[in-house]
Amino acid sequence: MELKRAFDTLGLEPGASTEDIEAAYRRLCDDFDARIGRVTSLALRDRYAAARGELESARTAALEAASPSVDSAPAEDPAARAWAVLGLEVGASSLEVASAYVSLCEELDRELESAPTEALRRRCLEARAEIEGAYQTCAAAPLGGDGGAGVARYETQVSEEAFEPSAPAQPAPAPRTIQIIADPNPEPPARRKRRRRPWRRAFAAVAMVIFVAGGAVGAAWWSDPEWVMSFKRYLPLPPAPELVEAQTGAEYLRRRVAEERRDIEQRAERTAARLEALQADAATATPTGDGLGEASIGPGFGIEFEQAAARAELARHLHELTERHIFSSSALAEAFGHMELASELSAASETDRAVAAYAEARAHLEATLESLDEAESALGARFEAIDARGAWLALAASAGFEAGDTALEGGQRLVAADELLEAGNFAGAIPELRRASQHFRTALDEARRVLASRREAFEAQQQSLAGETQTGTREASDTPRDDGPETASNATGDGSRRSRADADPLPAVSASDRAEVKLVTIPAGSFLYGCNGIVDLQCPDSEAPGRRADVAAFGIDRTEVRVSEFRTCVEAGVCQPPARGGSCNWGAIGRDEHPVNCVDWDQAATYCAWVGKRLPAEEEWEKAARGTDGRTYPWGDESASCDVAIMASGGDPGCGSSSTAPVGSREGGRSPYGLFDMAGNVLEWTVSLHESGNGSRVLRGGSWLNGPRSMRSSHREAASPSLRHEAIGFRCVQGALVADTGTP
Repeated sequence: MELKRAFDTLGLEPGASTEDIEAAYRRLCDDFDARIGRVTSLALRDRYAAARGELESARTAALEAASPSVDSAPAEDPAARAWAVLGLEVGASSLEVASAYVSLCEELDRELESAPTEALRRRCLEARAEIEGAYQTCAAAPLGGDGGAGVARYETQVSEEAFEPSAPAQPAPAPRTIQIIADPNPEPPARRKRRRRPWRRAFAAVAMVIFVAGGAVGAAWWSDPEWVMSFKRYLPLPPAPELVEAQTGAEYLRRRVAEERRDIEQRAERTAARLEALQADAATATPTGDGLGEASIGPGFGIEFEQAAARAELARHLHELTERHIFSSSALAEAFGHMELASELSAASETDRAVAAYAEARAHLEATLESLDEAESALGARFEAIDARGAWLALAASAGFEAGDTALEGGQRLVAADELLEAGNFAGAIPELRRASQHFRTALDEARRVLASRREAFEAQQQSLAGETQTGTREASDTPRDDGPETASNATGDGSRRSRADADPLPAVSASDRAEVKLVTIPAGSFLYGCNGIVDLQCPDSEAPGRRADVAAFGIDRTEVRVSEFRTCVEAGVCQPPARGGSCNWGAIGRDEHPVNCVDWDQAATYCAWVGKRLPAEEEWEKAARGTDGRTYPWGDESASCDVAIMASGGDPGCGSSSTAPVGSREGGRSPYGLFDMAGNVLEWTVSLHESGNGSRVLRGGSWLNGPRSMRSSHREAASPSLRHEAIGFRCVQGALVADTGTP
């Protein structure tokens, strides 16, 4: 081996020291051993083995400047070598050849990128060339265990016996040039005696049999084609591509329906088990003075129990309605019947009728899945309407309000929607439930405004009474009277009674009553946090590499905080108004149902605290967005589009609207837990500090100004807490903060 090649093999420059040569030799030996044990390509294994064998020679040449000979590998059959290089049996199908070729090329590309030396890269390129040749050889080979050799040998034998006399085998003569000279007076050649060849008779008999059989089949086809087609089922023919596609699509939809049914059943069982566990905890808790055991089971047990009961009722109701109107429906029964019919028609080789039957089954299954989506949306809308009604009833009970026209209309809408749900008309119940929820929210806002005006009037009255009391005290001190002490005492007593009577004309409204209840429970457990390198090959440095993270159970808002919701906090004097102008939704006409934007971190945190919640940690936010299966987007691994997210598409922000959209306007973009707008619309503040160390907070979710790349659930940005931007909003969560947010 040449000295320069030896150093190239070791990945060293000529003149390297003995220590460098030994270190490179040991490192490359370990690397080659690992590669030989890892790769599946025979061609690449042979190259690695040869390169592994050259290491010793390269080491010796580099140390002693010697060139020992290398024994060449024994020759082998090129065709057998081609099949072995692809890792296939001789005569494999074209699909198997193509599949093996693609997988081996991908493996070689990865090995080529990670090759540490130029010599090893040359080995990879040589293996790639051999795989290319092997693919061409195997792809051109005919089907059959002998690669078609039997047919070729038979045709060669017939040709030789037809035109050559029977004689012992002789070596092939050397090629010679034959010159043909035309004879001006040709004579007819002498007639030779015709040889008898028995195989000709056999060939003629076989041809005659084939001709007669073909004629018989043709006559039968002409007279009774169905009888001839009945024999088609006995032929080993591959199924038609359109039949395979139709069957695969129908089977996929059938499995989806079964999975949806199983998920609904498991959800009902989990929520019921959770409610039973809470009931057991309440039964075993140590009672306090009021007999409720609040000190033993935690101060938030009552709210947690109410939420668990509501979710158990929702899951039970969904299970009952779907079992009654969907899984026991005639549409699903017809779908299964069409699939059975299609299977029988496929076995009878009636491809067209089988494809039509599978198409009918797919139509019924797609309708079933659509009904399931409508049922979940309807039950979710009913849950929000019930919670809105509960919030209004709580406020009305505490403040002594009576139901007005708006609240009564909401109740009527809710009753009508319940009737539609019981009848299985989920699509018709959804708008009724949303109208009912809107009526209750409107009644709640009206009641809050009335309550705020009462409190303002009471405060003004208190200030007036305080001024009159001070004036009366000064007059009494300037003009003494016989009954002064008694009168002053009576005046003071009357003022105290009046103050106690008017100090709390209406009970205080709790934070849980102020919050529009729209929480979705995210169960405790681990999930894939960060960029999933398996499906996302371009993970940016700003995102954490994928790892398992544990998050405790918490509740999160189903939607981003609306402008109308934030206005109640501003009117109560708790929150500061957001910024105006530009694309800010605050103060814009027709934007009440849009997410509130142009708010800084403190404004978002203040609102969440006002409604008894908080901002989410980014680990909580990401689990709620992507679930536990490591998906890239909230809806799965399919690329982002305006069908599932409000984003910038083709240079047009907001999917062409140049603004945000009403919350929950993209049904197809919901997360695994049913949350809306976890990708797009507005970026959302989190409580987590960014690792930059300058006090920045983390934003999650992408916005209407971002492109498809920013819709990924692992996407994150940093922003100053004082930033008010048209692309930034928020949503709230409820539960103990156990994630490491970096907060003091």
